[in-house]
Amino acid sequence: MNKLIISGVIALLSLNCSSPLKSEKEPAAPSKKNYVITHYNITFAPDLSNRVNPNLYRRPLNDVQILNIIAGDLYPQILRTHRSENQKDKLLVDFVNKGLITEYAVHTDKLFIDFGRFPNQIERISYILNKVPAKPTLKQDIGKMSAEFTRINQAAGSKNFGADIWTYFNQGIDDKRVLPAEAPRKDEELTVVNTYRNVLVLTTDGYIEAGIFGKGFDLSQKTINGFRKAFLASGENDIKVFFRKNKSFRIRPVNNENLKNLEVLIMELYDRSMSKGGSATVQPTDMEIMKLFWTDWLEQSRVKRFELHPYANSAGEAEQIILNFLGVSKIQS
Repeated sequence: MNKLIISGVIALLSLNCSSPLKSEKEPAAPSKKNYVITHYNITFAPDLSNRVNPNLYRRPLNDVQILNIIAGDLYPQILRTHRSENQKDKLLVDFVNKGLITEYAVHTDKLFIDFGRFPNQIERISYILNKVPAKPTLKQDIGKMSAEFTRINQAAGSKNFGADIWTYFNQGIDDKRVLPAEAPRKDEELTVVNTYRNVLVLTTDGYIEAGIFGKGFDLSQKTINGFRKAFLASGENDIKVFFRKNKSFRIRPVNNENLKNLEVLIMELYDRSMSKGGSATVQPTDMEIMKLFWTDWLEQSRVKRFELHPYANSAGEAEQIILNFLGVSKIQS
């Protein structure tokens, strides 16, 4: 590697999160000989079950709006966090049920944005900043992604097949969704290792109502009701204590080594036990029970890190949840 390339790499390492995108031609400051650069590998996986039907379950935001928030924050928020060049961040729209790709005739090429595909920083900058002769530009790719997912979301609203979330965690989250660190790039003066923060943003109401029922692979309304009835009949005061004592109610943990390197943000949990006015109709509520089951399941499945959130009341709230989870600050334009 010649001195010019070495200078470009060193410049990347010395910049803070507020630095603008830099050209490779700018001079670089000295840096350490070994450096690890972390990129975001974000997978957006919507639960395309009956929850996406607005006539059944009304929410302030739909999944298209949440995807648009993530895509809209790629630049400058995400791409300028701890790096200012040579970004390899990725955003993928994935499917909990892989069969839906054929069912909805999905154009998967429109649902993937990869900043690591550029041979140099100049082309990456042109793409990000929508400059000529970049073809296509980031703005255009975000538009294509949003349009394709809007079409899919609308189709799912009128014709859905449930969401087998258990199987998705067991088999669907593979080494293409969870990326390992790349091989070190070495020369006489510098060693650089590119690693990834693998993040799954899963939008779901929290009810797992597809696949196999009644054998530990679901969290259906029937399962929740049965657990509530058993808890109330037990005389136990603490729902967590009752849950620990009655392991037969638990969702079976999955055995997927990829989960050890995956951070999961669960959004849009929806409590069917609440009235239209927002009052509880039963105690404990569905939400309390769902969080109990999900927390145990993700912990037992050895997920690296996770958060559970009910549906957001505004785009601003949803964006804050996402950025906080990513550890990204909002850059004021």
